[in-house]
Amino acid sequence: FDLSLYVPLSRVDANMRRAQRRDAATTERFYFRRQLAPDSDEAPSKFDNCCGGSDDDVFEEMTCQEIIDGKGDYFPGLAPLAYAYLDHIGCDPDTFKRVSAYIELVRKKASGEALTGAAWIRNFVTAHPDYKKDSVVSAKVARDLAVAAHEVGIGERPAPELTGGVAVRPVSPDGAWDVRLKPDKIPTADERRELLARYARRGAFQEGTV
Repeated sequence: FDLSLYVPLSRVDANMRRAQRRDAATTERFYFRRQLAPDSDEAPSKFDNCCGGSDDDVFEEMTCQEIIDGKGDYFPGLAPLAYAYLDHIGCDPDTFKRVSAYIELVRKKASGEALTGAAWIRNFVTAHPDYKKDSVVSAKVARDLAVAAHEVGIGERPAPELTGGVAVRPVSPDGAWDVRLKPDKIPTADERRELLARYARRGAFQEGTV
């Protein structure tokens, strides 16, 4: 798609400071590019490097949900971009279904529907019977947390508040190359805009909608 995701390091530093705050995924705003691709086949100069154009023209503060789902009629969002890419490369239905589940998980975390890893860990520790409410994580609490996280990771411990209902299954390389994906770029800006617009208009991305 010839996207530009460059952000000046000063903005990255500001984003990192904000990201360290509690519940930042749902309460903070982060600097992100207003547009990820040029509007025409002849790319404007602001896409030549990360800092072309004025800050107000190139970057703005967005919530995580806006970054993922889109904002206004000028920023399609990363989730619609991901779906448009899968469509363009001719992704097979089984792979699309699996990747779609993880895209939806990211959307749920950005909207607050599913907990971030940090929030889940904080809730686990504060609810542990051995935690003394003194900001000290004992060896017992730390071990139980590690065991719980491992069990969630291998699918033995349900944690829908963390996984957003996504079933955790082992990933196997078997049959990974049965279908060769198309490496071709979208030839024109008009075709790219049409493809992105189709996905940006969707209110929700559920299995089987593509």
